Amino acid sequence: MYFSKYLRFFTIALPLILISVIAFNRLINPYALYDGPTIEGLNANKPAFSHHLRMAKAAAVRQQRPNAVVLGTSRGEYGIDPYHPGWDDQSVYNLSLSGANIYESFRYLQHAQAIQPLKQVVLMLDFFMFNTVNNPNEIDFSEERLATNFDGDPQANGLDDALTTLASLDAITASIETVARQHKQGETVFLANGMREPTHNAINIRNSGGHRKAFLSNEKGYFKTTYDQFTFTNLQQDNWDIYRKLVQLAQQHRIELIIAISPSHARQFETVAAAGIWNSFELWKRQLVTLNESIAAEQGKTPFALWDFSGYNHYTTEVVPPLGDTETQMQWYWESSHYKKELGDLVLDRIFNYSDPQRTIEKGFGVQLTSSNIEFHLQQIRQDRQQWRESNPGDIAEIESLKK
Repeated sequence: MYFSKYLRFFTIALPLILISVIAFNRLINPYALYDGPTIEGLNANKPAFSHHLRMAKAAAVRQQRPNAVVLGTSRGEYGIDPYHPGWDDQSVYNLSLSGANIYESFRYLQHAQAIQPLKQVVLMLDFFMFNTVNNPNEIDFSEERLATNFDGDPQANGLDDALTTLASLDAITASIETVARQHKQGETVFLANGMREPTHNAINIRNSGGHRKAFLSNEKGYFKTTYDQFTFTNLQQDNWDIYRKLVQLAQQHRIELIIAISPSHARQFETVAAAGIWNSFELWKRQLVTLNESIAAEQGKTPFALWDFSGYNHYTTEVVPPLGDTETQMQWYWESSHYKKELGDLVLDRIFNYSDPQRTIEKGFGVQLTSSNIEFHLQQIRQDRQQWRESNPGDIAEIESLKK
């Protein structure tokens, strides 16, 4: 008799608990996946967004239906502003993904194009995106949640993400944390437009020992993993073939694709050199030019604009504060890999030919690459690099010690 009462109680209680959990998670919406009320002090900040970034950004594209996107890595997330006035259309979303490789960028371009035909795309390229050895798809990447398969055919999305975000222990934990952390400074990691919120990183830089310590930690990580081995192809994947498909897709759909190599700090390029892959770095730029022009010729179209903001110029050689200085804030950089929005705005000024009376661009920042100037450009960077090395022996010694 008692058993039947308990059974009846649980039969009624469990569905009610499950419905309440789903309703709570739906209201708090910790990953910003669903339409619904945004309530200051309750769910406006989404600190859990970054925990499931690829799921959250795929869903954001479905919700916002942008007709222009930014693609790239976390460098683009930090630096490239969807609200910059140079965009032709204001429906822009920063679809860059932390740690993205060229395959993930291609697949998210397919996804965005399938949801809403795109007019403009800014593709911020980084050398490591093409490494097949130490830059696999991230663990939260899923083919099934995207609007098309690899061949471009529409595909239905399953219930996995809905279950994960509404009825899982992870979701209820994220919802509780979202409510609890609404008023903590720097808890918002991503903005609604897909860009990273800078306050979060500024606090981390200061609390972890300042800019130079962040530089050293960043560079050490590249030596240990990303640049330890480097190849553009392996038995499973040819990243040049993926890149070709990306450019072809943009040409076929008449998307204005603007390709730009990110303006990381000069120390990042010294890390590339110290790792013994400078020749591959130059080969990468040559091949980007070659494919851009050959694909356009195949389709009887004009090559896309291809810009190089890397190298050793006024901005990329910004002086790094000394070790132990936690107060000085760099103007253009967080560390050697990631540049700030202030520098990203100059990149967009340059590629959009936009003039802001409050900003000026120093000579030599941003070169549009073609087959006719690529060799001269690479030679100029070598010369600029040599001059910088001679003037900054302390930085060179630090980087070489990290390599050892």
